[in-house]
Amino acid sequence: MRGKKLILLTAVIFIGYCAWMIGPYLRSTLVRDSAVTSWSRHAVADIDGRIVSELPVTGQTIGDDGIVARIENPLLFTEKRSVEEMREQVTQAGIGIKEADEQLSDLRQLERKRIIERDRLANVFHQSLETEITTLRDQIAVNTQRITVLERVVERSRTLRDRGVGSNADFDEASLRLADARAKEADLKSDLAFALLRDKASEAGVFIAADGSTPDWLRYGELELDLREQALRHERDRANARLTDARRGLELARSNLDDLTSAPVRAPAGALVFSVLVAPQAVVSAGQPVIEWIDCGILLVDVPVADAEIPLISKGDIAEVIMEGESETRKAAVLLTRGSAATIGRNDLAATAKGRTGGVAQVLLELDVSESDRARCPVGQSAYVRFPGIGLVDILRARLRL
Repeated sequence: MRGKKLILLTAVIFIGYCAWMIGPYLRSTLVRDSAVTSWSRHAVADIDGRIVSELPVTGQTIGDDGIVARIENPLLFTEKRSVEEMREQVTQAGIGIKEADEQLSDLRQLERKRIIERDRLANVFHQSLETEITTLRDQIAVNTQRITVLERVVERSRTLRDRGVGSNADFDEASLRLADARAKEADLKSDLAFALLRDKASEAGVFIAADGSTPDWLRYGELELDLREQALRHERDRANARLTDARRGLELARSNLDDLTSAPVRAPAGALVFSVLVAPQAVVSAGQPVIEWIDCGILLVDVPVADAEIPLISKGDIAEVIMEGESETRKAAVLLTRGSAATIGRNDLAATAKGRTGGVAQVLLELDVSESDRARCPVGQSAYVRFPGIGLVDILRARLRL
């Protein structure tokens, strides 16, 4: 009798243990604790500011422009000051360019005056040189006549000396005077040749002074003006570079101000507003979620299962789904599985299964979406799910590690 009771008690304990192990499986297959869901996404604020437009309502479809709200922020004092500073830099750079251009214009006017003065002095130089050449030629002619006379004097002195009438002193004196005249002739001819060379060079725009140097009126004025013009050109180039940088900085500052002053909150066109997360006229921060939206063209099923079932389910396996209020069995494919310590929750899914409790694993199924599904978007609806390839025996074996 005791043996029968012991056997009966053991059987009851074993059956209770089996029921406890397969309880989650029975609950998931007999109770519609799964839920139709979709990936949840947020449309966030791009800038700090206040909502100034009307907010959409839950269940509203987002329009073709994708704008769900508009944010404005008029309190951008730092950015506005930056725009004013860059505008002032543009103004100052423009003034610098204008001043450099005006100075270059004045310098060019001075250059024109210098050229006029140079041409006048060049004409004077040429006339003076012509006069010098004429004078040298006259001096050479006079000296030639003097040499002719001195040659006759020397010849008479030689004749008188040879006859014993004249003295050697008179002959030597006459010879020295003739030698001096011939030396002077050589100097005059050399000066004339150099003057003719300078005259020919002046016709080509090359002016040479009597000592072989460049005249001061030609050299110093031109050099100083050239150096000043070069310095002004460099200054204008630097001012142009500053103007380019300032304009680029002004454009960036304005763009930054425009971007931070007003910005839309966007979501994909055709998406469904699942929930509105802020109040009308609310002050929001950059990155703060404004609405939650879902794509009704993607429907998932969140299925709570026992951890023991997870090794029996693989990606791509087929499951049978019946939505609450329907009798039609749909086919769905396993998208992913998660153990009870790593389930995907409300942060990523628009809805989670009502059977989602601690210690329960997760299977996400992907449903084929029909046009009627898109229209009614059954997110949050309960569903019954069965995996045809898994039975009680499979669960027991997995639990008992057989």
